[in-house]
Amino acid sequence: MAAVSGKGKRRAAVEEAPLDKATQQKQRRMIKNRESAARSRERKQAYTVELESLVAQLEEDNAGLLKEEAELNRERYTQLMENVIPVTEKRRPKKVLRRVRSI
Repeated sequence: MAAVSGKGKRRAAVEEAPLDKATQQKQRRMIKNRESAARSRERKQAYTVELESLVAQLEEDNAGLLKEEAELNRERYTQLMENVIPVTEKRRPKKVLRRVRSI
């Protein structure tokens, strides 16, 4: 009976080893998955920061362009008024009657 008991223990020891191995593999997978998720979060955070920086830059550029557009519109309006008003306000020369020689 001792021999059977010994074999049983050996089998139990052999069966425990795969369980431990499976558990170890599962733990390794979980650790790798956590590390991969952490890397993914870091990449996402870096991408988000990059996009936020780009948005700030584009908003700044847009504000500058809007300001420039407003200034150009003011200049165009001023030039238009300088060119149109003198034309309408110009005094027309007096009509001069010419003498006509008729026989």
